[in-house]
Amino acid sequence: MTETYRNELVDRQQGFINFTPELHAALAASRVAVIGAGGNGSVLDLLVRSGFARFIIIDHDRVEGTNLNRLPFGRSAIGMPKTAAWKQHLQSINPGCEVTVFERPITRNDSAWLAEILSGVDLVFLGTTDMEANLVTGRVAAAAGIRMIVGPASSGSCIVSTFTHDNGLDVETAGRFGTSGTPLEEIDYEALRPLYAKAMAFPGRKGNVTPETWEGLLTGSLPARSCGIFVRLTNAAMALEGIKNITVLRGLPLERTKVVAMPEVQVFDPWSGCAYRFNVLTGAVGIPQWPDGTVRWQEKAAG
Repeated sequence: MTETYRNELVDRQQGFINFTPELHAALAASRVAVIGAGGNGSVLDLLVRSGFARFIIIDHDRVEGTNLNRLPFGRSAIGMPKTAAWKQHLQSINPGCEVTVFERPITRNDSAWLAEILSGVDLVFLGTTDMEANLVTGRVAAAAGIRMIVGPASSGSCIVSTFTHDNGLDVETAGRFGTSGTPLEEIDYEALRPLYAKAMAFPGRKGNVTPETWEGLLTGSLPARSCGIFVRLTNAAMALEGIKNITVLRGLPLERTKVVAMPEVQVFDPWSGCAYRFNVLTGAVGIPQWPDGTVRWQEKAAG
């Protein structure tokens, strides 16, 4: 990718605080892996438009008509592997970007393979609702100390956080799955589904869907809900967290904000217009204070 092209792509975002030439150079040099190229995987669109240029994408599905409410493709992409459609899309925006794709699932037997693929990766974006892929990816990223950004767009809100892996928290401990130390091949993934659905059940989340849908999500009788509006909110929050993480990892100045790190998650509920923090371990709710940026915590979440 040439210097001229990179500058053209990010020209209009320069001048915002933190978006310096040094940051844009860091974004272009960073390598990110997106696991699952569906709704949350649509963070790819914002990442490439923000200046990221080195991608690894892993997904085994093909584009369906029901995906078009949240994926930036036209109907001509229906039937294509999602990985191929994404590679085509990303390189249509930045022809010089590097895109490596793997059209395959991630299973309980793939930890060694995935560890090799993620070697040299700066950030992982978790974009799949598959239990095996989530736990395998989470464990591999934690073992390698690779920061992993999550954002369950099926929540009907904008919610995002980063596993920084500097405090002992990973997907399994944050979700209270009780599987830490258990060989991946021996875990009953289906039994974890209700715990996974509740892992980031911030106040009000249950009310964002009908009772029948909530029950279906808990039991697995329904696939994850994916309204494009909420997916895009979450994609934007995930992309910004990615930029903030690269800023910190490269030792660049980060003004007026910080990385949102587990056990805290950042929530914006578009139904009520409320924005707050939620601690997934304690259930506490934190209200951001403007203009000093501090967070006022109440020990127990209401509702």
